[in-house]
Amino acid sequence: MAYWRISLWLALFGLSVCNLFAQKDFGKWIVGLEASFDFAQYQAGSIPGLIPTVVTDVSLGRLSIGGGIGREYYRPYEYYTWTGRIVERMEGGRPVPYYVSTLRAFRPAYWSVPIRLQYRLHRCHCVFLHAGIAFDFFSNAPPEQVIFEGAELRQAPLQHIRRDQLFLPRTRSYEVGVGFNLLARDFFRLIARPSVVVSEDPEIYTDGPGRITTARMTFGVQMGLFR
Repeated sequence: MAYWRISLWLALFGLSVCNLFAQKDFGKWIVGLEASFDFAQYQAGSIPGLIPTVVTDVSLGRLSIGGGIGREYYRPYEYYTWTGRIVERMEGGRPVPYYVSTLRAFRPAYWSVPIRLQYRLHRCHCVFLHAGIAFDFFSNAPPEQVIFEGAELRQAPLQHIRRDQLFLPRTRSYEVGVGFNLLARDFFRLIARPSVVVSEDPEIYTDGPGRITTARMTFGVQMGLFR
């Protein structure tokens, strides 16, 4: 509930700022840095943490078209691999085989490429509608960690597991929201954007529905060029 209060406060604050900053021509080319996070999740599944994104937009009056590149990190994912060894333990007078395994973990990561449209509503250009789609590409770069060695399991896991066996190589997400200028000074402004996002669950072996709806908050700093 506190998150919704924060979003409402930002919305009211953004509307009040409209009366103070009338910037009809912020810049033909806009570059910036945004940070997004999901503060509410409505279906089971994996969602990323903080998402930093470098963005750029081309202004066509009230309408702007833009894109960017960002980095998504998910919570650590753990899995077992079998070492090839088997040990036997006596249980109830009978030998029972156990498979000696290693517990491993890594943080799944994706490169995110968002494409978006924004339409500014108010004459001061400080309130805007936002719609976008993001294409995410799996990154194999994050290093793997060994959490525990010598685990004895009743069932044998695979000896070798590729990460693309666990996570989708590509996913998509869709976003709609309303943004506000929190501060505007000549070629510089701060923005906030609450939104709703529908994304594909990147995890292959999941009990969730495959699509996840979240409420997201984005803060950004932008610079306008070529007035």
